[in-house]
Amino acid sequence: MKNLKLVRFFVLLVCAVIFFSACTYKRGIILFNTQPITRENALQNQKVFREGQRVYYLFIAPEKMKNDYIRVQIFKMTEDAPWGGNEVVRTKDFRLMLDERYYQTDYFTLYEKGRYVMQVFSHDDFQHPLALCDFFVK
Repeated sequence: MKNLKLVRFFVLLVCAVIFFSACTYKRGIILFNTQPITRENALQNQKVFREGQRVYYLFIAPEKMKNDYIRVQIFKMTEDAPWGGNEVVRTKDFRLMLDERYYQTDYFTLYEKGRYVMQVFSHDDFQHPLALCDFFVK
């Protein structure tokens, strides 16, 4: 009787581990700021910006990027847009220099209030972003 309960427990445990574990991709991070990103302010991440304010970002890759290009895409979460409420606002491709294989930094400006999401893709795989992070324009 105790052995049967123990066997059931282990079977349930194995099933739970298989069911709740998933294949995940290594993700990098994106940090936002209102000032150009330097060593002093790199960890002062901000999530809320004003309309027309420059949004500086720092993308840090999970590992050294082997390809020459990345794509940075920003989309707005809205109920008015088709395709499930996502409206692509900006897409830009960047060529990585030899010293930028672990990071990318730039800025952009948005003039509409809302919730936005930024994604960074490798040109090898546009299905799985290297990093994604949301922010707000008020």
